[in-house]
This record gives sequence, C-alpha cells and structure tokens, in this order.
Amino acid sequence: MITLTYPPKNSDKVVSWQVRLDRQLFKYELKEDASLAIATLQDGDKLVEGVNAIDAYLDELDTLVNGWYEDRCDKYEFDADKATPIFPSKS
Repeated sequence: MITLTYPPKNSDKVVSWQVRLDRQLFKYELKEDASLAIATLQDGDKLVEGVNAIDAYLDELDTLVNGWYEDRCDKYEFDADKATPIFPSKS
C-alpha cells in the first residue's frame, strides 16, 4: 500500500496525487501531518521525499501500469531458427 503523508503547505498537490493514484488503481492512504517539513511517499520499503521526487515516482508508476496492457511482442527479439522446440520432432 502507498502512504502519502504531506504537510499543509503541500495540500494543493494532494488532489493531483489522488487523481493519479486513483487512475493507477493502487491502494493508497493520504495523511496530512502538520509536523512534516516535506511530503513523503512510502511504498513498501521504498521511501520518496519531496514534491518533485513524488511526482517522478508517480511518473514511474504510470509507466509501469501503462505497460501492463501493452502488446509486448515487438519488445523481444525472437529467432525461430534458433528456438528450442517444445515438442521435439521424432526422428
């Protein structure tokens, strides 16, 4: 689960972050914390600090999620002549 904790001064960014997280379909929690100096995003063991770093991390997640549904056949080189047959021909 992604936990995004932010100081009140970053509350203007929260709507943008929320829209992006909703679009990505990840489970998340938003928390306002007046004692924080900068916003933080915790995703498992990954900790991201600062508005620009959070935006960059969400960009990476966008790329990841968009790749889930992409036709990836053209991303791999395949040489049929060098492929190992699954069912070897009987000689």
